[in-house]
Amino acid sequence: MIKPPIHPATPRRLKTKFKRARWNFQTLAKALGVNVYYVHRLIRYGEEPTNANIRKMLYLPKHMRGTDKPTSQPLPDYEKWWRYTLKKESRIRIKERLYKHAQDINNNPPG
Repeated sequence: MIKPPIHPATPRRLKTKFKRARWNFQTLAKALGVNVYYVHRLIRYGEEPTNANIRKMLYLPKHMRGTDKPTSQPLPDYEKWWRYTLKKESRIRIKERLYKHAQDINNNPPG
């Protein structure tokens, strides 16, 4: 079989196994015990699976690196007030009162 293009993000050990499998995705996937889809996507496009077990089988670190995390937005004023000025007990009490009020409205509609 003709050697397909290999993505630079492919682990070295996986490249070696791929070469020993004579550049065949199905043979490599069967040897590793992984679905062909994951092997093909990693070798051709560098797309890493999110499942920890599959990542280990493909010679990737168990957990993905956190470089692609979205940046967190600053909290709005009402959230800051709720989180940082009220104690936990008072937040719980407010939630309980709102819940009871909603239950009263649902059980005894006005009119």
